[in-house]
Amino acid sequence: MSKKKFLIDSLLNIVATAIPIIILQLFTLPIIGDRLGEEQYGLVVTLISLFTVLSFPFGNVLNNIRLLIDEEYSKKRISGDFNILLISSIALSTIMMIIGTIYYEGKFSFISISLIVLISCLNLLREYLGVSFRLQLNYKKIVINNVILTIGYILGTFLFSSMGYWQFIFIFGYGFSVLYIIKNSTLLKEPVVRTDIFNSTTYKSIVLLGSSLLTNVLNYADKLLIFPLLGPAAVTIYYTATIIGKIMSMAITPINGVILSYIARMEKFNHKTFGSIMLLTGIVGIIGYVFTIWISPFVLGFLYPDWANESLKYIYITTATAIVGVISSVIQPFILKFNHINWQLIINGSNVIVYMVCAFVLYQFYGLMGFCIGIFISSVYQLILMICIFIVSNRRNQEEHVMGE
Repeated sequence: MSKKKFLIDSLLNIVATAIPIIILQLFTLPIIGDRLGEEQYGLVVTLISLFTVLSFPFGNVLNNIRLLIDEEYSKKRISGDFNILLISSIALSTIMMIIGTIYYEGKFSFISISLIVLISCLNLLREYLGVSFRLQLNYKKIVINNVILTIGYILGTFLFSSMGYWQFIFIFGYGFSVLYIIKNSTLLKEPVVRTDIFNSTTYKSIVLLGSSLLTNVLNYADKLLIFPLLGPAAVTIYYTATIIGKIMSMAITPINGVILSYIARMEKFNHKTFGSIMLLTGIVGIIGYVFTIWISPFVLGFLYPDWANESLKYIYITTATAIVGVISSVIQPFILKFNHINWQLIINGSNVIVYMVCAFVLYQFYGLMGFCIGIFISSVYQLILMICIFIVSNRRNQEEHVMGE
């Protein structure tokens, strides 16, 4: 693995991810918040969390599984399976989205449900089809794709300003992105057939989907749980407190996609390199934390002046949670590549338990602040568990390799 190319690809992936995030978080969403107000904006943030939880995992799982076992399909000169899994994922995601939208809106609105389901389907397609560029290690096209996504966001924002439908922002953003990927990919042209390794691929996809759903539920459960517990206004205050930290983490997290793209071709990995990556990530995390705490009063005061002061009360703990999440996301590809896939369920399943217990118990005593502290505790637990699993399992694998020789 060329260190120079790895660093360049990591930088390109960070830039590609940062562009739409910055536009969405610092331009589009503040416009929505200003126009809709605290209560309605809280509902919008909750629905965004909902379609992210119920579409991103499906597409991202197919993306990662395709990346990990594409070589096996190539060696056997077979094609298929993935479009069957894609169709099944879209169907399941759609059903869940319909139920979730009705629950959070508290009513049945055909237009609203249709628009949100469309967003969910486009996002799922985008997440899966994007593997085309990762298979080729073509991060320049990933940058171009995200620039197109950003253009769609901007166009959708202007349409929202004139027509009032916030859903247009994501429909145009994801829609433009999907069209670009389809034009530069052949994945949808693959036959809709089962191959000899369909069952194996499906099993891996289901296990990883379960793990990914747990992870994304944890990432977005805060807003999905705060809405029924404290109402939409609390969602708005909490979400605003997490914005800068989320931007930092979402910008850095793409490194794990680059790592997985490269280590998918590797058979072993030593502790020294792992330690170096962890040290670098930790340093970046500390710098990011200090920078976020420093800049948040200025940014939040400008973007959300009506409730910024209330949100700043939670900025220290929410930012710490985001940084710990960044470090965990960097470890994730190593766990995925060099350990049995069932570990994904163990890690995320146990973390759900810790999350729920800590968040709800502390919420009862300290309200929203206690809820935030509970989330931080679960994030630290997951990080420590992942580090221990990698070190122990990697040492065992190295000992077995030596004995085999």
